Amino acid sequence: MGIKILGTGSFLPPTAVTNDMLAERIDTNDEWIRSRTGIGSRHFADGETNLSMATIAANEAIQTAGIDKAEIKLVIFATLTADNFTPSMACLIQRDLALPEDILAFDLNAACSGFVYSLITARALLQGSGGAALIIGAEVISRIIDFTDRSTCILFGDGAGAAVIKADETKEFFFSTGARGDDEALASPSAMLNENPFVRREAEEPAFLKMAGSDVFRFAVECSAKSITEVLNKAGVQASEIDYFVLHQANERIIASAAKKLKVPIGKFPMNIDKTGNTSAASIPILLDEMNKANKLKEGAKVVIAGFGGGLTYGAIYLTV
Repeated sequence: MGIKILGTGSFLPPTAVTNDMLAERIDTNDEWIRSRTGIGSRHFADGETNLSMATIAANEAIQTAGIDKAEIKLVIFATLTADNFTPSMACLIQRDLALPEDILAFDLNAACSGFVYSLITARALLQGSGGAALIIGAEVISRIIDFTDRSTCILFGDGAGAAVIKADETKEFFFSTGARGDDEALASPSAMLNENPFVRREAEEPAFLKMAGSDVFRFAVECSAKSITEVLNKAGVQASEIDYFVLHQANERIIASAAKKLKVPIGKFPMNIDKTGNTSAASIPILLDEMNKANKLKEGAKVVIAGFGGGLTYGAIYLTV
């Protein structure tokens, strides 16, 4: 049982911050950032929330899908920067979009692999249901960035992407996933302060994202190529047969290294990282929406979607459009 992508949507905050703008505050420059990451600018929320961005992207996805909201029976919201501990972003989306109450709605945190994990989960939950699923990836990464740390603040941006899908037995769907527990390579401490007056409290660090860049780079290159190879083997498809490899937009060099390992032309790897930066769980659905608007997600196209990130998590999906 595969899935059919009925519609997509996305939103990027209007506040764009270029490399030159960052260079006014930290010791860096445009050439240094571009040569190491492929990033030229990124968008930062300025008044927008995770929920407000996701609502715009989700509403667009529903409109382009052309379905009645009553058909949506599942909402999965992939994020690591939710506005609240509770209620979940998925429940608030249900409210704000006036989706039906007889719905399964929850958040999923697999960091940058969140949209991949969500698609796999949705496909399993949709089988036999006859309904549609709204899958969202949205992040306000800027709220956990240390803007004095040039190794991280140059990389990330904010945004939201969404897709409406249905189960479809005429489509192909295979996946490969993994997790490698690690709280040092890429992590963000809890944002919740312990104010309990009855227990001993230790000094609390600011809740900034921290990353061991070289370790994460090696992990991303290794696991993206590994998971893609595994899923192609499961599907019985050659890499040369794939129309597009839609990878998490973390770093242009990571994507280029994966393409080299797979011996696939870089032209089959669409990228938008130049203008978005790394938007974590939002990066894949934002890119899918751009591809859909450019009429690249044509009926019958063979696509591989792959994510990798904090957790550490990774995964790849092969599907036919």
